[in-house]
Amino acid sequence: MIELRKSPRTNVMWRAAIKLDAGNIVPTKVVNVSATGILLQCAHRVIVNNEYQVMMEVPRIDQPTGVPYQVRCKVVVLHAILSGDFFRIGVKFSELSDLHRNLIAAWLSIATKIDQLE
Repeated sequence: MIELRKSPRTNVMWRAAIKLDAGNIVPTKVVNVSATGILLQCAHRVIVNNEYQVMMEVPRIDQPTGVPYQVRCKVVVLHAILSGDFFRIGVKFSELSDLHRNLIAAWLSIATKIDQLE
């Protein structure tokens, strides 16, 4: 399937957590990632257009079995759709360090190369 989006997505299964408005930190999962945002799967409701803090565990590219990188960022919710028992939450990055942006870019580059080989 050809990806026609401005920022193509790559499917992943990364552990994450989101800090809700009340200060509660709840587990979530990163379902896909792009250069501009992520899709989360979470059991808790979030508010569209609100900004939240997210921490995600991004696996090491050079050592797949090593301790993952702890990537902290701020995101703005674009949509939240209830699907079964979970919300599928599309967010865009509002704050992401250059180091972490480069890490995500490296993951996207590797995924693109693997897709081209298949």
